[in-house]
Amino acid sequence: MRIKRFQAPDMRTALRLVRDEQGPHAVILSSSHVDGGVEVVAATDYDEALMRQAMRPALDVTQAKPEAPAAERPAGDQTLPEVHCRAVAGPGARARREEAAERAALRAIPVPVTQVEDPAIAEVRRELAAMREMIEREMGRFAEERLRGVPVRAQALDELAAYGCEVELARSIVASIPADADRGRARGLMLGLLAKSLVIPARDPLEQGGVVALVGPTGVGKTTTIAKLAARYAAARSPRDVALVTTDTYRVGGREQLATYGRLLGMPVFEAGGEQGLPELLDRLADYPLVLVDTAGLGQRDRALAARFNWMGAARRLRSWLVLPANAQAEDLDEVVRRFRCAAPEGVILTKLDETGRLGAALSVVIRHRLPLGYIADGQRVPEDLHRAEAHRLVLRLGELRRAAEQPVTTTEKADAAA
Repeated sequence: MRIKRFQAPDMRTALRLVRDEQGPHAVILSSSHVDGGVEVVAATDYDEALMRQAMRPALDVTQAKPEAPAAERPAGDQTLPEVHCRAVAGPGARARREEAAERAALRAIPVPVTQVEDPAIAEVRRELAAMREMIEREMGRFAEERLRGVPVRAQALDELAAYGCEVELARSIVASIPADADRGRARGLMLGLLAKSLVIPARDPLEQGGVVALVGPTGVGKTTTIAKLAARYAAARSPRDVALVTTDTYRVGGREQLATYGRLLGMPVFEAGGEQGLPELLDRLADYPLVLVDTAGLGQRDRALAARFNWMGAARRLRSWLVLPANAQAEDLDEVVRRFRCAAPEGVILTKLDETGRLGAALSVVIRHRLPLGYIADGQRVPEDLHRAEAHRLVLRLGELRRAAEQPVTTTEKADAAA
């Protein structure tokens, strides 16, 4: 049984609060006047036997003690009409004693009180939160200053920051570098610890086949990535083992793009007619070893995001992978990961590696959320620009991508851009 107190300016509002939070089957246990309005105690999952057991001691006391006449009761000890959790066989002393016992039992049960927080208390809470944030920031700054007191650690911190790695990740890695390590060993340890922080699946995620859906926000390259995955799988087996499915009825040209890839790869392409028609279509495609599903790109702040992925629960043997662009800021990637948790992705595919010089931002988000990293994509070629993620190779590319981003634009590149 769950009991809760509700306070409101009037009984109508209090009853509405009870109905909204506890549903139409809630039982009103008591109601009374309080400062500023009324207080109602309501319960759900009511157990009469449990209540009688709880109020038995109080009932024994009230039966042993005569009730004071109404004229002798303290002024203001009046209650609103109540709907009790059991029937009362008419007015009488016994009914009043049992009612008083109920109140005594309820007072003995700790119940959370729902009321408007005092503005002064709310302000104290805000000040405490700000103080905690300040203390954590100062502790972090102190820790970094201590690390920077060692030259090789300071250099490692600067290098990780240049790669775009988050400060917390950089500090945790650098703290494990021995103070007496030389420059070369320190850098090797830094990259090794970063690689060890990545979660890489032991097996190729496509080996087990089944139904795999790619999810993610707009413009991250889901359709092209599906074509790369399909070509990769077909190279080891046969194009006839793969079926491509699109649920993208929103984006102009989305279906046509996947259909073009299907013709080039020699694979059938099916349209689900939206997510609602997908389960039935997947039943028809059960004989294909691998079915790749291209979903519509959705903004991470789309209010219908969670509802759009309800179809995944109805689709049997379906797995999802989240596609993230490596050239996005860490804060935006973090929001995407949090918002798309409703799709329950098994892991991440990083795209657009060739478009960033700060790969550390994306790696930091993947590491912090402990998401397995299945594949990386670094170009538009199908399937050449899709690779299994390998931790040691990936961290070595941090410096390569950084140097490529810092190179000046050549005369030939300027001419090509002008053309």
